Amino acid sequence: MRKGGKTRLRSGFSTGTAAVAAARGALRYLLDGEESAVVAVRLPLGYYLPVPFRAAGITDGITWGSVTKDGGDDPDVTDGAEIRVGVALFAQDGEPQGRDAAGWGAAITVIAGAGVGVVTKPGLPVKIGEPAVNPVPREMLLENLKEELLVSLSRKKALPLPADVRKKPSSPFFLLPLDPGGEVLQGLMLSVTIEVPEGERLAPKTLNPRLGILGGISILGTTGLVKPFSHEAYEETIQAALSVAAACHCHEVVLSTGGKSEQYARRHRPDLAEEAFVQIADFFAFAVAEVRRLGFQSLVHSAFFGKVLKMAQGHPYTHAHRVSLDLGPLAELARGKGYERAFCRELAFSNTARHALKLLLEKGATDVVEGIAMAAVERSWLLAEKALFVRLLLFDYDGTLLADVSQEGKVGT
Repeated sequence: MRKGGKTRLRSGFSTGTAAVAAARGALRYLLDGEESAVVAVRLPLGYYLPVPFRAAGITDGITWGSVTKDGGDDPDVTDGAEIRVGVALFAQDGEPQGRDAAGWGAAITVIAGAGVGVVTKPGLPVKIGEPAVNPVPREMLLENLKEELLVSLSRKKALPLPADVRKKPSSPFFLLPLDPGGEVLQGLMLSVTIEVPEGERLAPKTLNPRLGILGGISILGTTGLVKPFSHEAYEETIQAALSVAAACHCHEVVLSTGGKSEQYARRHRPDLAEEAFVQIADFFAFAVAEVRRLGFQSLVHSAFFGKVLKMAQGHPYTHAHRVSLDLGPLAELARGKGYERAFCRELAFSNTARHALKLLLEKGATDVVEGIAMAAVERSWLLAEKALFVRLLLFDYDGTLLADVSQEGKVGT
């Protein structure tokens, strides 16, 4: 679609919405024998989203539904992944276990099937030992499945409860209370098993291993929709990684701009725990503010010259599409340190930051390189309201450490 002469990117739906659609469609097929091609999912904002659905058969008394996750034009590793959900109705065997269960017995048991991760570290909005299904998808599951149950009951007045009872699952699970649902739901246990057949293969391509979510992917979503290239989504990822670091009692975190700069930082700081390393991409100001908010004692930036130049100039977001490279301040700094006018002019008109760095290193102008690093540290220190010890590791593109500075000056001198 084009708007104003530009191509408009297509939104998609989250893994949470996919799981809810698969669950709702499977439950409808179980209750009414209706095999829908499309299932309308109620989103947190209150409107319904039609999601393509297909029934996936009945195995061992469990009715399965399947949805293919559609991320729209967002480059998500889960785009195109199949999300399968199996549902079954049982009579309640006594009271549900756990403080989240309905006191009188009506509840949904959500079970981690193959390819769904399990939380093993603190700091996330999901308890350790539970399936990695975030709070909003949990609420969506509860609301949509309860609605489907009540619609079916309005037609037939009774649910087809089998004589056998549901025992405690052997796989990780959590409970969602169905109360209030009226006496019509009393004693009902709805079992919901979520599977992602490719989840274990996809998980290493996500941040799950770093966050301590093992065995598969997470079932995520805040609105139910996926906005292409969403800043909000990446900010949530940074928040999650920093929250895990805080919960693991890390007092210092290393904010890197990407995988390569993190790799170099890990070599330089082998004393730090794995959770202390967080990739922030271009979200400089946001990440620093989060470090301050979460109460860390110190932070270390790990970056290359181009990002450090933009940090030094005070740009809160450093992506090239948003912030063009301005080498004028670099040339002014070099001029202030006594370098000849012709050299400074060459710096100002360099093709790239890499080119400017090459000129500086060939000139032996390490004082200019360190000056830029110090300016970036000063910006970060101010963003942190002068409440943190801030350090910066500036690496050359081959991993050579060019500057190691803090707001107090060169580190180790």
